[in-house]
Amino acid sequence: MNKVLGFVPDADPATPGLLLDCTNLLPSELGMRPGPTMASVGVAPLAQEVRGALAAIDLNGNRLNVVGTDAGLYTLNGGDWSDISGPGSPFALGNEERWALAQFANSTMASCRTVGMRMATGGSFASVAGAPKAKILAVLKGFVMAFNTVDGTYGDSPDRWWCSAYLNAGDWTPNVSTLCTTGRLVESGGEITAAHRLGDDIIVYKRRSTYVGRYTGPAEVWNFTQVDSDVGCVGQDAVCDTGKTHFFIGDDDIYVFDGVQVRPVGRGVLRDWFAQVRSPKHAHRSQAFWDKQNQLAWFFFPSIHGGGELDYGLVYHPSSNKWGRANHSIRALVRYASPAASYDGGSELVTTFDSGPDIEFDSPFWAESQELMAGFDAQNRLVSFAGVAGPSSFTSGDHGDEDQQTHCDRLVLRLRGEPASGWATGFAKDDGGVESKMASVAIRDDGAFDMRQRGRWHRFKVDMTGDYTLIGLRPRLKNAGYR
Repeated sequence: MNKVLGFVPDADPATPGLLLDCTNLLPSELGMRPGPTMASVGVAPLAQEVRGALAAIDLNGNRLNVVGTDAGLYTLNGGDWSDISGPGSPFALGNEERWALAQFANSTMASCRTVGMRMATGGSFASVAGAPKAKILAVLKGFVMAFNTVDGTYGDSPDRWWCSAYLNAGDWTPNVSTLCTTGRLVESGGEITAAHRLGDDIIVYKRRSTYVGRYTGPAEVWNFTQVDSDVGCVGQDAVCDTGKTHFFIGDDDIYVFDGVQVRPVGRGVLRDWFAQVRSPKHAHRSQAFWDKQNQLAWFFFPSIHGGGELDYGLVYHPSSNKWGRANHSIRALVRYASPAASYDGGSELVTTFDSGPDIEFDSPFWAESQELMAGFDAQNRLVSFAGVAGPSSFTSGDHGDEDQQTHCDRLVLRLRGEPASGWATGFAKDDGGVESKMASVAIRDDGAFDMRQRGRWHRFKVDMTGDYTLIGLRPRLKNAGYR
C-alpha cells in the first residue's frame, strides 16, 4: 500500500503515493480528508463588497468584530451589522483598495490611502488628526506602525514607514521624546506591499525584497535590514503568521520566512503548476490565512481563468509537508469566535433546525468561544469553514512500468471513516509521454473498485462524497506480457 503524499503536480508522475490533482482535499498527519463546505453562520449579509475584516480581543477580554467595505466600517451586533464609519461616510474606496485593520489596546485602528487613518474606542470611528494615510497597519511593542503612506509633509511615499508615539495611537507628530518617527526603505525598488509582526520584529515586504525591522529605542527607534533582495510578497493580505514563521505568496512560488532566511515551500512540489495557473496581473489580491485549530496554511489566489476573483485555493500542512487543494470564492478571511448556540435557544443566530446553519452537530462551531476559520463569500455573507464535508476527488499518479504490459482488475484504498459514495475512472497509456485515455469505470464496493483495463501505465480519478480520510492506495496489477 502506497501512503498518500498529497498534491504533488511537479514531481515524477510515477512516484508512489502522489496525487497529480485533487479537489477539496486537505492534508493532515494521517493522510488527506475532504474540506468542509462554507456554511453561513446566520448573520445578515453586508450590502457592499467586503474589503477587509478583523476579529480581535481588547484589554478587557471583549471580542470585537469589525468589517470594512468599499463604503463604510461595520461591527457585528447580534445577527446584524451596525454602521460605525463615523464622520465622512459613505466612503468611496478605489477599485483595488482594501482596509488595513488592527487592534491597539482598547482602540481599533482602520486605514486606507483614500480615507486615511481612523480610530474607534468603544464607539464609531473618527479621523486621527495628523496621522498618515496608510495602506498597511501593524501593532507591536507599544506602537502602531503604518506603511506605504500619504501625508502632508512627505507626500505620496509608497516606500515609507511610520510609527506612532509610544503607547499613543493618536499621536503621529515626530518627536524624540515620544519615539514617534518615520523613515523609508530605499535599499530595494518598489512599494511596500505587506507588513506583519513576527515575535518582537516587524517583517516588511516589497514585491521582490524582504526586510526585518527591530526596535532599537531612542533615537533611531526602528532599524530595518534587508534580508532578501529577490523574494517578496505580492499583496497586503498574502502573508499569514503561525507565531513562529510567516508563510506568504511570492511572484513565482509560496515561501516561508523564519526570521532569518526566506525559503521556497513549493519548489519541486507545485511551484511550476502554481506559476502556470496563477494570474500575475491580479496576484496582489491574493490572501493567506493560518488555521490554528487544524494547523493549516491556506492560500487563495486568482487564476488566469478567474477574471481577478480569488477562485483557487492551496492548503499546506507544515508538520507533514503535504499539500492539498480547496477552491472557494472569498472576499476576506477572519478568525471567528462562535457564540453560545443551541437549537433550544440562547443564541440570536439559531432559532430552529431548518433556519440554522448547515453545520454538523459535532462540529467545533457549537463550542462556545471556539475560534474557527471564517470569511466573507462572494455574496458578502459571514461564513464558517465548518460545514459538512463537501464532495471531493483525487487523481493518482501513474502505476506501471516502461516495458511490461499489465492488467489492472482492482484499485484498493486505505481509508479511515466511511464515505457516503465513491466511483473511480481508470485511464491507461502505453507511452509515458502521451496523455492517458479513459479505460474503465467502477463504483466502490467492499472498500475497493473493480477495474478492467490494460496498459503499461495506469492512472485513476476517484470521486467521493461524505467524510473520510484517505491514507493510501494500491492498484492490483497482473502481468499481461511484454511488447
